[in-house]
Amino acid sequence: MFLDTARLGLMSPAAQRAQADFARLAGDEGASPRFERFLLAGFDEPATANRYPGLASWRGVRDLKAKLRTIADGPPDLPILLASRSAVLMRLAARLLCHPCRNVLTADLGWPGYHAVLAAEAVRAHRAVTVVRLRDDVLAGHSGAEEIIGRLRAEYRAAGCDGVFLPAVSSDGVRLPVRRLLRELEAVREPRFVVVDGAQAFGHVPGDLADGWCDLYLAGCHKWLGGYHPLGVGVCGRRPTAALVENILGACGPTEFDDPLLWFTTGLEGMRPSGETLGLMAMFTARAAAADVGPPGELLPQLFGVQLANVVRVAETAAGSGWHPLLTAPDLRSGILLARTIDSRAMRRSGEETRARFAAEGVVATGYGGGVVRLSMPRWELSGGEIDDVARVFCRVAG
Repeated sequence: MFLDTARLGLMSPAAQRAQADFARLAGDEGASPRFERFLLAGFDEPATANRYPGLASWRGVRDLKAKLRTIADGPPDLPILLASRSAVLMRLAARLLCHPCRNVLTADLGWPGYHAVLAAEAVRAHRAVTVVRLRDDVLAGHSGAEEIIGRLRAEYRAAGCDGVFLPAVSSDGVRLPVRRLLRELEAVREPRFVVVDGAQAFGHVPGDLADGWCDLYLAGCHKWLGGYHPLGVGVCGRRPTAALVENILGACGPTEFDDPLLWFTTGLEGMRPSGETLGLMAMFTARAAAADVGPPGELLPQLFGVQLANVVRVAETAAGSGWHPLLTAPDLRSGILLARTIDSRAMRRSGEETRARFAAEGVVATGYGGGVVRLSMPRWELSGGEIDDVARVFCRVAG
């Protein structure tokens, strides 16, 4: 049972077919003129399309960006940035935050690597970052959405913050009420720039960016979406943001934001082109995986509801099998559950040892230090037999 999206999600069925047929196409066509036409707009000959059915969803880079924007429920006609490395987009986001903002509000629920990028840019630009400590209270179930909003609003006011960087869903599975929070912050002081880390939300939690409440939303296609190959996504939420992105990329160039795919895909839309050879597979598997998600507003909310129900059932199972589920308040839950063993010896295990013990019992999960395991819920309703299997694994790994 695969319950791990911390590193990579399972490749979706459509993405698997796309990868296989792309390999055949690359072997048949190489970099021929016909392949270049396909890259820009998809197949223009029915006979060729029929030879590679796994690539039927591909209609060019613009169409890929439009589909990814739809999954995030982003505003129409605003740019989408694609990069082979999400860290490059985070560096851009940090530059965008520290350009207008004097003090950026964030919380200790964010990804440490992204926080390090923001901190380094803040030092370079002589800006401040205010980190609010929320994680322990939230994972203990002591704080819900209202308490979170109240604490962040108070810190935003007291520290004189004017920028925001928060995850939509943390790597611990905490679903933050960022949109509601921003409405509260606007009553104190309107943020100059807002960046949301959607790495654990994209393709998992239904998108809600349509109203333009966020300046830049960062995501990836290799986890919940099921594209498998890393593809960073940056969704511009407001028109002024799009102009600022273009200005900064134009001023800095590939030397500072070194990602051939970023420059290739922006070059197709009139910005500086890239002549460097680059890998394209991630775009094709991402587009195919996006087709598996289905129409916006239909399948994803239904799947998310199933995952929330699975979280409750697995938490109850863990509690009766030698584990303490770190179950957050209902309004902060996602399809991710943390659980900690109650055995004092097992608490001394490393994350890799915990992961290996679960894998030996047939469950792929993420292990953390202190005897903590992270489980990403499947998108189907767990059967009674599957719950029994999970209980047996918990019992065997607990001590």
